[in-house]
Amino acid sequence: FMKKLLVILAGVLAVAVTAFAGGGIGVFGSYMNGEDVDSGFGGGVKFKGDIAEFIALEARASCLTEFSDYLEDDDLFFIPIEGDVLLNFPLGDSPITIYGGGGAGYYIIPEYEDSVVLGDVDVDLQDTFGFFGVGGVEFALSEGVSLYAEGKYLLLEVDEAKIDDVDVDLPDEVDFSGLSLNAGLLFRF
Repeated sequence: FMKKLLVILAGVLAVAVTAFAGGGIGVFGSYMNGEDVDSGFGGGVKFKGDIAEFIALEARASCLTEFSDYLEDDDLFFIPIEGDVLLNFPLGDSPITIYGGGGAGYYIIPEYEDSVVLGDVDVDLQDTFGFFGVGGVEFALSEGVSLYAEGKYLLLEVDEAKIDDVDVDLPDEVDFSGLSLNAGLLFRF
């Protein structure tokens, strides 16, 4: 786990350094609806670095909660740590830029207590890697601030868990795949 975390942090640092050279930092609210999980809400931060006129790199980190109607405390959090490559398409002299791309991430799913489906047990789904595609629109409010909205489709299935500290192969994968919608502000440097 420590090696994976170091690789992710190195990637975030590389994109953050690039962001200060020609990009920015964004904050966003997020909504997600997965295949096997209920809707989740949350927010996050992203670093965007323009590496060429039409190409950008991003590093994102967010946290979502309230996934399940059957969990007593709505305490299943989902923490994506992601990186992606985007193609930017400015629309002439207008303040609008559309973009699209894809990337990969490491998805942390903290332990939760299941008292309805499995009885009083602690469930810790395996943290794992996944892939996504993203597309959106950015509207420049000024030279330094943009408003953006985007859709993201995540491909992620979890097939292992620890239940009361015992490793278990799940008979059916828990499918987090689904659509996310993000909206926020990007502050350019």
